[in-house]
Amino acid sequence: MKIWIQSGTPLSKSDLYKPYADSLERHALKVGRPDTSVEFPHLGKEYPGAGRSRTHLHFVQHETIKSAMRAEAEGYDAFITNCLDLGFHELKEMVNIPVVFMTQATLAFYSQLAPNFAFLVNSERLHHFFKEIAERYSVRDRMVPGGWVTFAFTDYANLWNNPETFVKQYLEVAGELTSRGATALCPAGLYLSQWLIDQGIREVNGALVMDPLAASVKTAEMMVDFRRMGVNRCQTGAWAAPAPEVHALLAKELAARN
Repeated sequence: MKIWIQSGTPLSKSDLYKPYADSLERHALKVGRPDTSVEFPHLGKEYPGAGRSRTHLHFVQHETIKSAMRAEAEGYDAFITNCLDLGFHELKEMVNIPVVFMTQATLAFYSQLAPNFAFLVNSERLHHFFKEIAERYSVRDRMVPGGWVTFAFTDYANLWNNPETFVKQYLEVAGELTSRGATALCPAGLYLSQWLIDQGIREVNGALVMDPLAASVKTAEMMVDFRRMGVNRCQTGAWAAPAPEVHALLAKELAARN
């Protein structure tokens, strides 16, 4: 099967992102089944600093919807969003292939492995966004107050090439969360998770460090398997698809906006 994972980062357009891009490809190959092909196409248009502004996120969501439509048109079996789960309702309206929302899939899977969780993200503002995601998925009662590190987006290469200082900061913040009782840590953005995997940090003080890429790929594989068995997502009520003529108008409008 073919899985499209949408990153908001221009992975192959700069040496800055190469360690991260290489990490994603290595890990996807490791966690996917032998018959699974995982690809990381570019977002149609780049919006730097998307995690720092709701307005940026609005535009990234727009491009994410267009990416999902391209994935379906090009024969991909499943589409995975980035960790902010953009387009949660819109993607259900605009595509029929299985869509996996990365943070939703990760939190759902790890609820089977640990009784609670805390977000550990890369900025205070991003932490607010993730608390809202937890509210959407009705998991606030399992959420331990989280925290954040101060790694900048421009630190991508340094994270891999000179990790010592960053590891120290991460472990300090993680230690604070485990002292509050956290038994699983959800790292975000995805680059933070990939960096931790490459540093061999899979737990802190007994608390699991979640693996969003693996959880999402395995969820996508399962959803495709279920679809082939005739089991599809609900398409009634709030999740009902638009009428064909409305869908056609929306698709035309999205395609016209570059």
